[in-house]
Amino acid sequence: MRHASRLTTAVAVVLAAIGLAERAAAQSAGTPDAPRAEIWGGWAVAMPISNGTVDVAYEPPMRLGGTPLESRARQVLTVDAGAGLGLDLGVNVFFNRVVGVQAALTAASASVSGTNGDYYTFLRYVSSQPPDYQPREYTYEQSTPWEPTTGTLGYRSLTVGGVVRWRTAAGRVGGTLAGGIDIDWFTGEVESAGYTQFILGGHSTLFPVTHRVRVRPSEGDRAVGPYVGGDVHVAITGRVAILAGVRARLTPGRTVPIEVVDLVDPGESPWAPEVAEVATALAGLPLELPGTRWRMIAGVKLFLR
Repeated sequence: MRHASRLTTAVAVVLAAIGLAERAAAQSAGTPDAPRAEIWGGWAVAMPISNGTVDVAYEPPMRLGGTPLESRARQVLTVDAGAGLGLDLGVNVFFNRVVGVQAALTAASASVSGTNGDYYTFLRYVSSQPPDYQPREYTYEQSTPWEPTTGTLGYRSLTVGGVVRWRTAAGRVGGTLAGGIDIDWFTGEVESAGYTQFILGGHSTLFPVTHRVRVRPSEGDRAVGPYVGGDVHVAITGRVAILAGVRARLTPGRTVPIEVVDLVDPGESPWAPEVAEVATALAGLPLELPGTRWRMIAGVKLFLR
């Protein structure tokens, strides 16, 4: 239902933009110009992301003996991304003096930081310990301070929609307004989530072994939503202009499942788990990224006649 609602909104934005453009074209004096295109490229600045989180919760396994009765681990990994820097490329193709279609691609990346709370682990289990080696119930509980989040977060966006164009009477200053469908996805890697195993050693001594895990946004996750945008340009010559613009995705945040990349510290313990085991516990946990995705653009526009 959520995707259907977003698609309906996106289609409405496109139809509204095209309808407005057709009315503007009908009111324009003179004969419409021959079809033309505008191609642009420039720097993109994606707005920062604050208060992003990965809510980690799973049941740590118990190895080499004992009977686990209750096992859990919990942490909230903070993911704050600074302003992302990258590129924006696009094209407008016009059917007449005013109405056209737009396609654009944005690629930006930012450093990730974040202050984290404690990493909490708990185990209730049965084991046979000295001196009588009779089975008894024991409990282990620990809260461990966790290091700050590091890494990079990349943002990719492909937009397709309708566009309308305006120009001043002199023709040197102009711009566009656009709206349509935005397909976005995230890349990058984030360190680090925690993963714990409880190892029962000699004389039923319990060894909690925790590793740091490098994760990333799911490479196959794509989301569709509506966008709006616009730019203003000032012509330098008949074919070249400088431009500044903005584009925004009209959805209040994103939830992206994570994937496990590898262990950050595989050599710190002889009981390092297999990456597949860690993925079974952590893969698919949600990376919550609140806020609207804004991109500011500055670059060069070329007019093709």
